[in-house]
Amino acid sequence: MSTSVVEFSGEKVRAMWDKRLIEIFCDICIKEILKGNRPGRDTGLRWNVIKRTVDASDDW
Repeated sequence: MSTSVVEFSGEKVRAMWDKRLIEIFCDICIKEILKGNRPGRDTGLRWNVIKRTVDASDDW
């Protein structure tokens, strides 16, 4: 299981990512890529290889 901490409305919130949620996220990403919404276009989201989590820009 992977966890990450994000700030939401000025409050730090911990997100828990188990295998099932990671698979759902990856499936959504694959579907978006197949629709032409490719990574590299500035969405503010990026995969952090070291933490194995999704990083969001401050704009998110």
